[in-house]
Amino acid sequence: MTRFLAVLSGLLLTLAVGLVEPFAAAPVLALVIAGWRWRVAAVGAALVALGVLTFADTGALIAGATGLVATTYLLNTATVRAPVGVVPTTIPSVTGAIVFTVAAGAATLLPTGVAWLPIAAPVAVILLYALLVRGLSTDPRAREPVAAEPAASD
Repeated sequence: MTRFLAVLSGLLLTLAVGLVEPFAAAPVLALVIAGWRWRVAAVGAALVALGVLTFADTGALIAGATGLVATTYLLNTATVRAPVGVVPTTIPSVTGAIVFTVAAGAATLLPTGVAWLPIAAPVAVILLYALLVRGLSTDPRAREPVAAEPAASD
């Protein structure tokens, strides 16, 4: 199933890039096909898609959809050769990708009157993300001191 999703999302990534700039679909398709064997090529396909979106100056909806497809492609391609039981498309990973895409799209709709706000927003997002991850990853049991075991006496 993971291989099928990797192939499907790779073809969707090629289609998304082809809709924005038709001349760039061929290199993306070549990198997508190579990405099924070598993961570095999969990253290259996602980076070419990002470059095409940057130079084509697309809208937020197209960029968000292409980014979501690229995320799906990278998740599934990275785990094609993973051990049995590794599932890349879990509910948390899909929910996270969709929530961040919607949040980025919503951020483009906000009117900005402050010139420095576009520079401060990514920093704020990274800091909030770090706080969330830190809060979720700390183990409350790790804060408790471990009692020393008494020495065995003969």
